[in-house]
Amino acid sequence: MIPDNLSIIKSEYIDHYIIRLSFSDGTVNDVDFGNYLFKHPHPQYDKYRDLSKFKKYRIDDHGDIYWGKHGDLMFPIESLYFNNLEKNYELGYVE
Repeated sequence: MIPDNLSIIKSEYIDHYIIRLSFSDGTVNDVDFGNYLFKHPHPQYDKYRDLSKFKKYRIDDHGDIYWGKHGDLMFPIESLYFNNLEKNYELGYVE
């Protein structure tokens, strides 16, 4: 379970497919999206293997990170906080 009122207060592209996320409770995670992108190919988000497109991520008001105007690829704050992108796949957030 994530802390109440958790938010992402800072994000920073680090290298390759790694984004450093700083949370409001002081937790900092370097989340590597690369393994996920290459392990779960899908036409909707394969384009984010291109680093110039990958770097154009956004974080919404709920703390979810996403790519694309309509959220082609999205990871909820819970997956990011626990640094468990596979959980995202298991829950059906992405196909």
